[in-house]
Amino acid sequence: MRFRATRPSEFADVDVVVIPLFEDKRLPARGLRRATRAIVQRIVAEPGSAKLYAVSTHFGEKTGRVVIVGAGKRAEYVPERARGVASAAVKSLWRSNAKRVAVFVAAEGIGAEPAAQATVEGVIYAMWRPESHRTRPEERRLPKLTDVILLAEGDLKAAVRRGQIVGDAVNLARRLANEPANLMTPSHLAEEARAVAKETGLKVEILDRERCRALGMHSYLSVAQGSRQPPQFIVLRHVGRGGAGVDIAFVGKGITFDSGGISIKPAEGMYHMKADMTGAATVIAAMGAIAKLDPQVNVLGVAPCTENLPGGGATKPGDVFTSMSGRTVEVINTDAEGRLVLVDGLTYVQRQGARRVVDVATLTGAIGIALGHHFAGLFGRPVAFVEEVGRIGTEAGDRLWAMPLTDEFREEIKSDV
Repeated sequence: MRFRATRPSEFADVDVVVIPLFEDKRLPARGLRRATRAIVQRIVAEPGSAKLYAVSTHFGEKTGRVVIVGAGKRAEYVPERARGVASAAVKSLWRSNAKRVAVFVAAEGIGAEPAAQATVEGVIYAMWRPESHRTRPEERRLPKLTDVILLAEGDLKAAVRRGQIVGDAVNLARRLANEPANLMTPSHLAEEARAVAKETGLKVEILDRERCRALGMHSYLSVAQGSRQPPQFIVLRHVGRGGAGVDIAFVGKGITFDSGGISIKPAEGMYHMKADMTGAATVIAAMGAIAKLDPQVNVLGVAPCTENLPGGGATKPGDVFTSMSGRTVEVINTDAEGRLVLVDGLTYVQRQGARRVVDVATLTGAIGIALGHHFAGLFGRPVAFVEEVGRIGTEAGDRLWAMPLTDEFREEIKSDV
C-alpha cells in the first residue's frame, strides 16, 4: 500500500474521500468539490454525525464514496483520536472495492506532522485481520486499498514514513502474537527475529540452552524443563552511535504457550495463552522499527522464549533455582513463570551495560483486575524515567498507569527456605 501527502487543492480522482467531523461541524475550507460539499453538508446536518468514531457514508455517481467519521470535540483531539478516525474509515471500506482513498488530515491542536503520522498508523492498523488460517482465502475480509492520499498543508514525507514504519511494526507484533502456539514455537519466533534483522540490518544472536546454562540462566531455563521445544534467547542490537555501551534496552517476555505448568491453568480460555509471548513480539517488532528509523543511540532488545508446560521434567512447586544474578529463587506457583524468565533477561542486559531498561510482558491477570483494559501497569524507578515512559505511552496510544514500587514490598517476597 502506498501513502503520500498533498495539498487539499491538488489531489486527483479517488474512489473515496474521508472527512473527520468535529462537533462544531466545520468542514475543510479547501479541497472539497462543490458536489461533494453539498452532499457532506446534508450528512453533517444529521444528529449524531459528529459523535466520536460514528461513520456516515454516501455514494453518488458524481461524488464517488464520501465517508464522514465523527471526531468528537475539537479541543479534545489528540493523535490517538486521529488514529481512531482513520481506522474507523478504513474498517467501513472492508467490503467495498475502493482502491484509492483521500483522507483530510485534521491537525487542530496537535500539528500537521503528528496528525499525519497518526492517520497513517490508523489506516495500517485497520488493514490487519487475524484470518490468515481460514480454509478459503476469499473468506478473509480485507480492504482492497492500494493508495492512500493524505490531504494537508506542508511537507509531511517524514511523518508519513514514520507512520508507515510504526504501523507496520505494530501489525507485525499483532501477527506474531496471534499465531497458534503449534506454529509460533520458540524456534519459529527466533526465525522471525532473524528475518527482521536481515531486513533492517540489526545484529542478531540466538542463545540456545547450552549457552544460557553456561551464562547461569537457571531461572529462565527452569521454565523450559517441561517442554520438548528448545528455549531460544533472542538478542537484537541496533548500533546507532557506535562505540560501546547500551543507551536503552528492551526485554520482552516470550512464553509462546503458557499452560501454567504443574500449577495448571483452568481449561476455559487457556487458548488465549498463545499470546503470552506478546512482550517478545513487541520487542522484536520495535527493534525492527528502531533500525529503520535509525536513531543515533545504541539499543539492545532481548526476548527469552520458551513454553511453560507440565511434563516429567517440569518445575515443581517448591523447587529452588539460582538465577543469572546469583540470587536463589523458590518457585511457589509454576504459573508465575514470567518473572522467572524476565529476571535472567534483565540481568543479561544489565551486564551488557544498559543504562535504561524497559521490560514488556503479559505478566499477570491481576493488573487487568486493577486497571481494566484501558491502561497497562507501569512499575519502575526513578520517578522521572517512569513519567517519561508514561508520557511516551500516551502519545503512542498505549496509556500506562504508574503502580507503587517501594521497599516495603521487598520483605513480602523473601522465601522461608
